[in-house]
Amino acid sequence: MRASRAERGSVCSIVLVRHAASEGSGSFVGQNDVPLSASGRGQLKGLVRKLAKFRFHAVFASDLERTRQTAIEAVRLFDLELQMRPGLREMHFGRWQGLCWDQIAKRQPRIAGLWLKHFPRQPIPGAEPFTAFKKRVKAELAQIVSAHRGRCVLVVTHAGVIRVLLADALGIKDRNLFRLAQDPCGINVIDYFAGGVAVRCVNG
Repeated sequence: MRASRAERGSVCSIVLVRHAASEGSGSFVGQNDVPLSASGRGQLKGLVRKLAKFRFHAVFASDLERTRQTAIEAVRLFDLELQMRPGLREMHFGRWQGLCWDQIAKRQPRIAGLWLKHFPRQPIPGAEPFTAFKKRVKAELAQIVSAHRGRCVLVVTHAGVIRVLLADALGIKDRNLFRLAQDPCGINVIDYFAGGVAVRCVNG
């Protein structure tokens, strides 16, 4: 069944992009405010080529440096203002922030094992609760969607944020979030319309 003209006009297309590779890649970077790595900066030209096929009306990013550095290239391409949103930040990983998995497993083997077994119900010491992170991310996106009906919006953010939004759109259980691959500069497209949602692309 074809959507009506009114329904098509109410669609908000959200293009979710994970930032380019950053310093500390391979660890639980979380909300540590690190810049892009040399390899990440080298990925930006390829990202701009992929984004050139879209016609964006607005560009949003989390307020951390690695997303800002990634998004600024798109802003230059489309001559748009970059709007920074703290609500689009990655989850804060508490005592695990900045550590790689081998370090975590060595320092806190019992908690690490429980986290693997019971994710996302097992909390990380000192971290933002997963339920609070999920609520924050979904609320932030809902505001963007409601303000941009009939438009295409670029959102440059983090792997955890994107996984939460994709899982919500696809009806995937939280414990399966890590089945959704998110490479640096990966592109995901979700259409939000009255009464529904359609995922057009994952990690493109």
